[in-house]
Amino acid sequence: MKILVTGAGGFIGRHMVSALQDRKGITVYQCFHETDKEELDAYLSRCDFLYHLAGVNRSEQMEDFTTGNTLFTKELVCSLLRHKNKCPILYASSIHAVLETPYGRSKREAEEILKTYENKGGRVNIYRLPNLFGKGAKPNYNSVVATFCYNLVRGLPIVVHDRSTVLNLSYIDDVVQEFVGVIEGEGRKEADGYYTISKIFRVSLGEIADTLYTFLNQEVKQEELTEFQRDLYETFISYKLEAQS
Repeated sequence: MKILVTGAGGFIGRHMVSALQDRKGITVYQCFHETDKEELDAYLSRCDFLYHLAGVNRSEQMEDFTTGNTLFTKELVCSLLRHKNKCPILYASSIHAVLETPYGRSKREAEEILKTYENKGGRVNIYRLPNLFGKGAKPNYNSVVATFCYNLVRGLPIVVHDRSTVLNLSYIDDVVQEFVGVIEGEGRKEADGYYTISKIFRVSLGEIADTLYTFLNQEVKQEELTEFQRDLYETFISYKLEAQS
């Protein structure tokens, strides 16, 4: 089975590629920001499944959202249809797709393009992902957990504007596990037609900060941790080891 992963250099993409490469019988094509159009087009002509994980979620140039999310998705779909390749697509959208922001609109427009592809016979799984955390997330970018971990292990302060703010978080390992299952037709489709990660933690910023300070200042007994705390601890340790290397 030949699988194409766009955004292979990103947070989700790196974990996805690693998981797929560990599976027998799978050839992984990787699309990076610098991959030229001819090479990408060749991948699209023969892939059996497409994980569309590429996108722009932060930029000072508003047009970057349209280019990186909407137009790039259109290019992928047009190439597949041109090659008469109606392979299944999993799209990493966002819960922010409902918002009237440049980012939200661009993700929503990309979703509509993929729904058109589905109407033409291609299977599509659109995941509106919550906030993600885990090893390798970029600090000071789009993951508050990554920022907190990065700062704490370096002796830098963390800023909690509102301790009561509640986040919906999914651990990257759970996301990848669920994404791999989609190859076999698994996935939880909600009434609105979108897919969601089955395991989502609802935690406050204050709880996250307090737990991380505990990891920093006290001996941790993992058997006493909740599932979320264990995942958070594994994330914290990865940043600690990185800072010590």
